[in-house]
Amino acid sequence: MSPEEISDLLSRQKEGVLCSNGADGYPYGTPVNYVYLDGTIYIHGSKNGEKIGNLRNDPRCCFTVMDPKGFEITGETACNTTTVYESVVIRGKAVIITDEETKIRVLRGMVDRLVPDKKNAAMEMAKIPPTEVIAIAAESVTGKYHRPVTGHRVIDG
Repeated sequence: MSPEEISDLLSRQKEGVLCSNGADGYPYGTPVNYVYLDGTIYIHGSKNGEKIGNLRNDPRCCFTVMDPKGFEITGETACNTTTVYESVVIRGKAVIITDEETKIRVLRGMVDRLVPDKKNAAMEMAKIPPTEVIAIAAESVTGKYHRPVTGHRVIDG
């Protein structure tokens, strides 16, 4: 995918999977809401828990976003089917945001993007300090897709 297509997908979607490295050596994947602001992925959550504990111990992470679009029928037999999708994989480091202005801007952006009905609602400032906001400092970004061949039927999965 081109950088523009990657940016478009990240701007369109609202959920992804954040993978961190657990203290036990196992990878830990967490489905999360996110917002894509100024070319950066931001997530939020509690200051406690496995996800944030893992990121504090080892900031290396992977963030994946996918937009499944169904299955392309490529022939008559059962195996003549392929997935139609777009996906982005970001590898980098989690950066915990400590600047309160940035936290407020990101949290406001999340509300505006994820819950548009609350776009103009006041923010409870007492909820800002106990909320962790994390930026993913990308070290590599890759995007892949499979688009159907013109004339092939695509069905929902």
